[in-house]
Amino acid sequence: MASLEKNIVINVAGIQDVKRMEDLYMAKDTWHFGFKDALPLQILFCKSHAYRLLVYDNQEFHKLLAFGTFCNHPDVPVLTNDMWLHWLNSRFCLDFYISLVNTIFFNFFICKENQPLITKMIIMEIFYNEHRVNYMIVVKPPGLSSVAYEAVEAFGKCYYPESSTVTEMASAPSIIVIQRRDIMPVLTFRKALPEDNDDIVEMIDSEDPHPRKEYGDFYIAEHLLAMEGSKEGAKGTEKIIIAEFEEEITEGVKGAGLMWLSDYVDVEQLATSFHLERLGNLAKYTPGLKHARFEYNVVSAEHRSLKNLYTTSQMEEMFQILAESALHINEKDIASKKLLFAKFKHIYEELRSARYYYYAYKDKLTITFDLPEGEKAHNPNRSQVLAQASNAFLLKMFQLHPLVRPEYTFFALSAVFSAFPDLDYCVTTVPTIMTMSPCQQELLRFFLPIYLRPNCTVEENVFVANRSTLFGEIRVFRMERHEVDDIRNIISAQSSSRYSHMPDNEEDTNGGDNYIDEVLHLFNQIFEDMFDNTDSEFSCFTVRCGKSKWLAECPIVGFIILRPFLGYKELCRLFMLPRDQFNLTNNRGEVLIFKLHPFFQMWSSTIFRTVALYDDYQELYYINYFMGISLPNDLTSNMMPLEPRRMKKNHFQKAIFRRRSSNMVNLHGAEKTTSRLRAFCYNLMPTKHLGTQQSLLIIGFSEIARAFLRIIIFSWNTKDLDKFRKFNCLPKMDLTIVVPQGVVEAAYDCEFRCAYCHNGRNCYVNTGNDHPYVRDTTQRLDIRHWVRFVPGTLKKIDREKQIVDLVDGCRLHYETLVIMDDTKFGFEDSEFNGRQPPANYVANNYRLDRIIFYHKLRELVQWGEPFNVIVYGYGIAAYECLHFMVTHGCMAKHITYVQPHMSTAPEEQGNPCADNTLDPIILEMVADLGITTYVSTNYSRFYFNEKDYSIERVEFITIPRKNKILLDCTLFVNYNSNFMSSSLEKILADANLEMWHRNIVVNTRFCTVDPDIYAAGKNIVIDPLPNYQFKHTNPQECAEKVAFELGMLKIVMQPRFIRPYMFTGMLPMGYHIVKVIQPKPLLIGQLPADFTENMTTYEDGDFVRIRLNLKRIVTEIVCVTKKEKRLYFLEYFCGKHAKLLNDIRGRYKSGWITNFLQFFQQPWTELIMHERFEDLQLKNRRVLLSMLLMSNKITDTVSGVDMAQRKKLEENVIEFVRTYREDFNHEFALPEDVDSEKNFEIFFAVDQ
Repeated sequence: MASLEKNIVINVAGIQDVKRMEDLYMAKDTWHFGFKDALPLQILFCKSHAYRLLVYDNQEFHKLLAFGTFCNHPDVPVLTNDMWLHWLNSRFCLDFYISLVNTIFFNFFICKENQPLITKMIIMEIFYNEHRVNYMIVVKPPGLSSVAYEAVEAFGKCYYPESSTVTEMASAPSIIVIQRRDIMPVLTFRKALPEDNDDIVEMIDSEDPHPRKEYGDFYIAEHLLAMEGSKEGAKGTEKIIIAEFEEEITEGVKGAGLMWLSDYVDVEQLATSFHLERLGNLAKYTPGLKHARFEYNVVSAEHRSLKNLYTTSQMEEMFQILAESALHINEKDIASKKLLFAKFKHIYEELRSARYYYYAYKDKLTITFDLPEGEKAHNPNRSQVLAQASNAFLLKMFQLHPLVRPEYTFFALSAVFSAFPDLDYCVTTVPTIMTMSPCQQELLRFFLPIYLRPNCTVEENVFVANRSTLFGEIRVFRMERHEVDDIRNIISAQSSSRYSHMPDNEEDTNGGDNYIDEVLHLFNQIFEDMFDNTDSEFSCFTVRCGKSKWLAECPIVGFIILRPFLGYKELCRLFMLPRDQFNLTNNRGEVLIFKLHPFFQMWSSTIFRTVALYDDYQELYYINYFMGISLPNDLTSNMMPLEPRRMKKNHFQKAIFRRRSSNMVNLHGAEKTTSRLRAFCYNLMPTKHLGTQQSLLIIGFSEIARAFLRIIIFSWNTKDLDKFRKFNCLPKMDLTIVVPQGVVEAAYDCEFRCAYCHNGRNCYVNTGNDHPYVRDTTQRLDIRHWVRFVPGTLKKIDREKQIVDLVDGCRLHYETLVIMDDTKFGFEDSEFNGRQPPANYVANNYRLDRIIFYHKLRELVQWGEPFNVIVYGYGIAAYECLHFMVTHGCMAKHITYVQPHMSTAPEEQGNPCADNTLDPIILEMVADLGITTYVSTNYSRFYFNEKDYSIERVEFITIPRKNKILLDCTLFVNYNSNFMSSSLEKILADANLEMWHRNIVVNTRFCTVDPDIYAAGKNIVIDPLPNYQFKHTNPQECAEKVAFELGMLKIVMQPRFIRPYMFTGMLPMGYHIVKVIQPKPLLIGQLPADFTENMTTYEDGDFVRIRLNLKRIVTEIVCVTKKEKRLYFLEYFCGKHAKLLNDIRGRYKSGWITNFLQFFQQPWTELIMHERFEDLQLKNRRVLLSMLLMSNKITDTVSGVDMAQRKKLEENVIEFVRTYREDFNHEFALPEDVDSEKNFEIFFAVDQ
C-alpha cells in the first residue's frame, strides 16, 4: 500500500495516527473539500470507509501533508447507501456506464497549501489498488464555493443535473468524475528489439541473475536475431514485448516491464498431466463447427470422503474386505489370533498409506475441439493437431522493472492478452525447485493453480488465467425469485465440501454423506423465508459476469447469503478481537453461504464491499465449526482469519459460542453450541498480504512445529490489534511441511466418534496432552489454508544440493531447512532390526496413532478370548492410557502395567509430564482398579512369532534383583520416553550433522553445523551447554525464538525460557490433572525442585500443590480434581511472585486459604489474566525505578517513600481498571462510583 515518490509516502491511517490528523485539521495553511469532522477524530474511525489515506514526508513523519477518505457510496445523508446509483443515473446525464463495482467516491480531502502534486498522487493510489474501479466521483453539494473543488476538478469533468439551466448551475448539486484513463500514466507496449538487450537483461538480473551467467551478456539480442531469421516452426512463434512509460520514471529509464510469450502450448501433455477438464482442456470448441475428438488413457485421483476416514462403520467395512481377501483364513481360525493380528496389521498399514486417502484409478480423457483447416479427424500426429487447436498461449517470462510498482502487473496482463486476441487462456509455469520472486507472486494472484494427475510428467507447477474473468464486468444484484434454480445448480454442480480448506473435493454421495442435500434443504427454507416473510433477516445476492442490459445474457457465477451477526461478544471470549464499538453492534453481518466460481475469487474484496453496501454492514463474519455441519464458503482464503486467544482465560462461565437460531429457518445443526470453531472476518478495509518472503522446508508435525506454523501465520498480529483495524490481513508465506502419511488428516478429522465417551471432549483420542496453544491449531484454526503439506517419509538430506529426498521418490529443494520432528514415545528401531513394528505394538505420538490404538483396542475387546495388554512406561500419559482402556471396554484384569526403574535423584529441572511425589498415590489408584502392576522393572527384549511377526512374550528385568519376568503379550503399548526415531538419527548422521547422545547439536540460535539447517524440539542439545533449562519448555516460546532467529518475527527475545509449560490429562477413576511448571532460568547453584517450599490444599475433592523458590516465585502448580471445568487459566499464575498473587503465601500461612483452586477463581484474578496486564507491570516498574532514583536525592523517611510508592501504584491499578472495565466479567468499584452514590443520596434527601 505504501507509495514512495520523492520522499512522499501514502499509507492507510490507523487509530494511532489520530494525533497527527488532528494537528493537520487544526493547521491554518490547509484547504479541504467535503464534510470536515469536528475534533476529536476518533469518531472518524467509527464511520464506514473503504480507504482512509494519509500523506506525509518520510523525512518528517510527525507532520501530515494530506488526508483523504474514499468509500463506495457518497457522503449524502438523505440517500441510503445502495440508492446512489439510481440517483446519479436519474439526475445526471452520464455518457459512461457506472455500477456499484466500477465506481468509488472521494468524500473528503484536506491538504496543506502549496502541495500541487499531493491530490493527483492520492487519486492515483486508489486506481493502483482498485483494478476494478474506473471512475472516481466527488459530490459537490449545492451552494458551496467551487474554489475548494478546483484542485480535484482539474483531473476530471464536472456534471450538472439534467434539468438545470446555466444560471441554476451555480446553486445546483454537481459531481466531478475522474476517469482512470485520464489520470494514470500512459503505458505503451511494443516488440523488443536487439538494441533493448542491455535494458532487458538488467531487468531480469534484478530477480534472476542465472540466465546471464548461463547464456552470456547478449542472450536476449541473440535470441531476437535468431527469431527474425527463422520461420514459424513446430514450437510456434515467440514474442518478446516490453512496456514503456511515456515519461522517464527516473533518469534514463523508461522501461516498465518484459513479457516473453509463445503461442505454442502442448495441449496433449498438459491435459494428460493436469486436470484441465473445467477449462475445456485448453482447446477451442465452437458450436456449429466441425469437431474432432481424441481419447487418452490417463490416471485420475480423488480424495476419499473426509467424513468416513476413521469411523467405526468404515473400519468394519475395511475388516469385511480383509476377511474376504486372499488371506486363506480357515473357519477354525476366525476366533484365533491370526485374524486379530491380521486386522491389527491391516488397519496400521491402511491408515498410514497414501492409497487410503487418495483413490487413483485409470480414466478415459476425451478432448473435443475445432478441427483445423486441412487436418483430418484421425490424424496420427495428435500433438500437432491439438497444438493448432489450442485456445491458450504461454507466458514464458514476466518481469517488471525494480522501480515499477507491482500493481502494473495487472495492466501488463491486458497487453499479454492483446498480443493473442483469439485465445482465451494464458498459461504460465513455475519450477518446483525455485522460490518465487515478488513479481511472480503478484502475477499469480490473477492465475488459477491447476492440480496435477498422479502420472504427471511435467516437473513444473502450472497456472492458468482467463481473459473474461480478468477484464469482464462483474455485477452484484439482489436475488430474484426466478434465479432460484440457477443457485440450486451452483450448489449441486460445484464441489460443495463442508471442509473449507478443500473446496474442490467431491463429497461421497453414494453413502451416508448427504451434505449437499442438507445445504439445498437449508437454502430452500431461506428462499421461502426471504420471499414470503416481509421481516426476513436473510438476504441473498447473485454475482453475474457481463455488461449486457439483459441479465439473461450475463451468467450467474456465484451467490452469497447474509444475515445480521449478533454473537460478537461471545466470539471475543475465544478470539483476539477489539472491544465492541457502538457503531458496529448492529452493523455486523454473518456470511452463511458463499459460492463463487474459482476464476472470480480474485475479486472477492469488490464483491464483499458491494454486498455490505446493500445491507449497510461494516464487518462480515464467517463461522466454520470443527465438528458438525459448517455451511460452505469458497472465499475463506480471502477473509482475515481470527487468531484464537493465546492463553486460556477463566471466564467464570462457559466460554462457548452459539450461533443465533432463526425463528423461521431450521439451521440443521449449524446453530451449534461449542468453543471449537474457526472464525473469519472481512472488515471492508484494504486487503493486505502480510507475512514473510522467506522459503522454509519443515520436517515434522510436533507440538513445536504446529506452534511455529501458527506464529508465522499470525506474525502480523499484535496485542493492540493495530493491523486488524487497518487492513483485511491475509497471511502470506512460503512454507512446505513434510509429515508422515495420514497424520494431518487425522489431526483435522472431525467425524471420529468414540463409542464410549458422551461428547469426546475428554477422550484421550482427541486431547493427546497437547498444550492448549498447540491444540488450537487444529480445533480453532486450519493451517492447511496457508501452508503446503507433503505426506511422505524422509529418506535423505543432500546438504550440498540443498535437496530432501522422500521414500516415494519426491524431491524437495530448500533454502532453509528446519527439523522439528521430535517424538514422544517408543524404542529405538534396533529393537525390530530395522523392520516395521509388529502389528500388536503401539506408540501414541500423533492423533492418528491414538485412533489406530482405539480401533485395535475395540477389536481386542470384541475378540472374546483371554488377552493381556502390557503398558510400559513412566509418566502421567501412561496413567491416562490406563484410564482410557478401563473406560473403553477393556477389563482391568486384562491389563498389566510395567513401570521402569526411576532413580531417586532430586528433580534438577522441571518436568510437567511426570510427578514423582504423586506417583505412589496414582499407583495405588491403579492397583485399586485391579490392574496388575510391576514397578522398578525394565524392559529387556521381545519374543516374536516369526510366522506373522507379532510379539508373543516380553521379557523384563527387575531392579535391583535382576530377576527376569516373562509376560504373555497380545498388545504392547509403549510409553517409554524417546524423542528421536532411529531412522531420523541415521539420516542426520549420513548428512554429517553433529549428534550427541541421539540429540541434534545446535547453537544458541538453533542452527546446526550447516548454516541453512535449523532444529528445535525435545531432541536437541545446545552447545555450549547453557545455564538454563531448554527442554520441557513452552512450545509457543520455543517456536517464537526459532522464528526470531530466522528473521520471521520482530519481537524482543531473551535467550532464557521463562514462560510456563502446562500438561493436562486424565488419571484413573476420572480425575483431571493439570501441572504447570516454569522452566528454570538458572541451573548452577540452584536448589532442586524437591527442596523448594511447598504449599498444599485439599478440599472438596480438589488437590492443589504450589511450589515457591527462594525468591518467592511460583515455579509449579499441580491440580488434581474431578470437576469438569477446564483449568487452563492456571498458566497465568505460574511464574508470578507470591505478593503479586494477592500475597498467596502470607494468606496460606495465616490459614485464610483452604482451597487454592477456589482462590485462583476469585474476581481479582481477572486483572492478572487481562491481555494488557504486562503493560501495567511495565508501567509500575518504570514508576518504581524513577521514584527510587528520586529518593536517593531527597532526604525523606523510608515510610514516606513507601507510602508514595504505594499511592502511585494504586493510582496505576485504578486507571487500568477504569480503562479496561468493560473487558471484565466482574464489576470492580471505582472511586467515581462511590462519589456518584453519595451525590445521588444528597439529591434524594433534598428532594424529600
